[in-house]
Amino acid sequence: MEREPVHAGKQRISDCIRVPLPLLEVAVGLMLLATLIWYGLDARSLPKPFNATDIGAGGFPLLIAAGTIVATLIMIGFGIVGLFGKTERDVTHWRRSLYVLITSLIFIAQAAWFETLGVYVCVGVFAAAVMLAAGERRPLHVLGVPLALVAFIYVVFAIALNVVFP
Repeated sequence: MEREPVHAGKQRISDCIRVPLPLLEVAVGLMLLATLIWYGLDARSLPKPFNATDIGAGGFPLLIAAGTIVATLIMIGFGIVGLFGKTERDVTHWRRSLYVLITSLIFIAQAAWFETLGVYVCVGVFAAAVMLAAGERRPLHVLGVPLALVAFIYVVFAIALNVVFP
């Protein structure tokens, strides 16, 4: 194992993946930027509003994409400055990389099965799955939090706002 200097207030952590934070900012920022551009192009293909003062179906997604693209470009800029700067680079430590991968796959599965399972089942099952993947093992929490989340969504959307979910 390589020898890393231990700075004031920081400990060396063994058995983890270490990635320089500026490198991670640039890499993730570029992936996010590509996704946002794709999202923005899809939003542009939505129908235009009949009323000229209305934002339309594609207006709000375009607004979200534009704001997030600006924030992502700023993050990439800070990452590039950090890569070429003379200051000490922060290093991010991923101690449980397998659990991070599992949780990422859980989120992808949730997005893929959302319409098939329905809102309430999907939110409840995947909230419990994320909690288990994050290391939560107390049964009352693993069962109680997803049930409370589903109940909250039902009360707010179905009862208060009269939104019908599939």
